[in-house]
Amino acid sequence: MNIRQDAWSKDNDLFLANTVLKHVREGSTQLKAFEEVGEVLNRTGAACGFRWNAVVRQHYIQAMETAKKERKQRLRAQSKQRADMKSENAALPSGSSDSYMTMTDVIQYLSSMTPEENTASLQEENKRLQLELESVTKELDQLKEVYNSMQEDYESLMQIMERARKLVVFSEESPPSVKFKMERNGNLEKVAE
Repeated sequence: MNIRQDAWSKDNDLFLANTVLKHVREGSTQLKAFEEVGEVLNRTGAACGFRWNAVVRQHYIQAMETAKKERKQRLRAQSKQRADMKSENAALPSGSSDSYMTMTDVIQYLSSMTPEENTASLQEENKRLQLELESVTKELDQLKEVYNSMQEDYESLMQIMERARKLVVFSEESPPSVKFKMERNGNLEKVAE
């Protein structure tokens, strides 16, 4: 039995799993993990994502849940720190211009409006759907090739059948062939039918 030279080894699967779990724990996306693994293993991020979804993820369901919980705890702690900082900043006197905000204040306000956890899960879902779309598109292309091949075979068969039909019709319409009989002296004589 031949083993592909570019086949995934257990070490590759383990590296992929550890990297994905690390990224999930740290609040990063699986897409970034796939890209990181792809660079190290000399594969595309899509190939790493496909391997993760098709094979490796089933072995790390519990670890993924734990990593997601750790990420949620980290995000809660960060948002609590931000809320504490905002309340401290709100208590400070703002001077003569109450209606003006610095660009940093605007960025902090806008980033607090979109939950990072939701954004990360949406990005992961988006990547998963992109990988699924890519897979379905490849499958569709393969099916189109098979269909086109079958269509060509069908047309060839129809042409052969049409030629055979014409030969049969032509042979039925042609006059009967003339038959000859050789006499003893070597002369040919036409035989009546």
